[in-house]
Amino acid sequence: MKRLIPLALLVPLALAACSSSKPSSSSGTPTSTAPPTTSGPKVQTGNPTSSVTLSEDGSSLLLPYLQGIEDPLHTQYSNVTLNAAAGGSGKGISDATAGTVQMGGSDAYLSPAQLAANATLLNIPIVISSQDINYNLKGVDNLKLSGDVLAKIYEGQIKTWNDPAIAALNSGVTLPSTAIVPVRRVDSSGDTFLFTSFLAATDQTWSNGPSIGTTVTWPAVSSEVTASGNPGMVQTCSATPGCIAYVGVSAESAAQTAGLGVAMLKNKDGNFVSNSTATVNAAVQAGSGSIPDNLAQPLIFEPGAQSWPIVNYEYIIVKSQQANADTALAIRDFLTYAMDPNGGSSQQYLSKASFQALPSSVLPKIDAAIAKITG
Repeated sequence: MKRLIPLALLVPLALAACSSSKPSSSSGTPTSTAPPTTSGPKVQTGNPTSSVTLSEDGSSLLLPYLQGIEDPLHTQYSNVTLNAAAGGSGKGISDATAGTVQMGGSDAYLSPAQLAANATLLNIPIVISSQDINYNLKGVDNLKLSGDVLAKIYEGQIKTWNDPAIAALNSGVTLPSTAIVPVRRVDSSGDTFLFTSFLAATDQTWSNGPSIGTTVTWPAVSSEVTASGNPGMVQTCSATPGCIAYVGVSAESAAQTAGLGVAMLKNKDGNFVSNSTATVNAAVQAGSGSIPDNLAQPLIFEPGAQSWPIVNYEYIIVKSQQANADTALAIRDFLTYAMDPNGGSSQQYLSKASFQALPSSVLPKIDAAIAKITG
């Protein structure tokens, strides 16, 4: 199911998605942007005086989007080249912290404790994403699941698809006695952070046990299998009848092509909803108004009749102090381009990854963070 962003929903998001005017690619002198439409500060952008290659690695969920804007970013700024790679959000965070890359892509934000330990690191949201629950169960469509049932599956308490707890959520559906095969990420993953955040929000046992993280101590489940990256999750689940897997939305088209089902999830208001532009936007509108200055905010299990329960900001983890002025300028160029409704936040790039633009309410604080990046 390819999620195209309806124009009616795109317009208010797109109008909000950039706090600066379209930057110039012609000169080597940084130029201040026009005053933003929000109350955020101006962010200096412009073509660096020398060639800069921005190395990024991390989130496999974020990677398809970043690869999609590599060429148009270079067209906009001829001296800026983005080189994006995967490896998992944990790798993105650790590599950005160590300085082996300029930017780390992550589905997970740095916590206040991590930020306190690394005073120069910043959380910079650039787009809105979400996560699906996929399954390989022939003949079963429109499966309904809840967070507490998923927790019990990954705890090994629910072992077959016709378990009474699953049947109770799917009245009138004939469920087979097929064994459930939970698939989980073996790499340090932002998708694991999002999935375990949902489980912890809906199941007290999980909250008090494995809890939340890019890596957690998973309960021992004899039937489980592991995979690396979102493509690996899709491939493994496709090859494993009875599987269940958590998959970032940018890989959902591949999951659909592989014939995997997509579960409806029970949200905080008790309604079963499907992942769509409208339900993701409902969660964003419910949660984005209270983003803190450090930009570390979950959008998991937000209230609202139509809110999808696994929604998140996609983050770039970056140091505020860069090696030189040109590198700092190139990073500011990239970040502002990613949020520009005429650039990275245009429908042609967002829709390919089933992402959404940032809401206007968060832009002033994001601009303030980007403005801190100097060299």
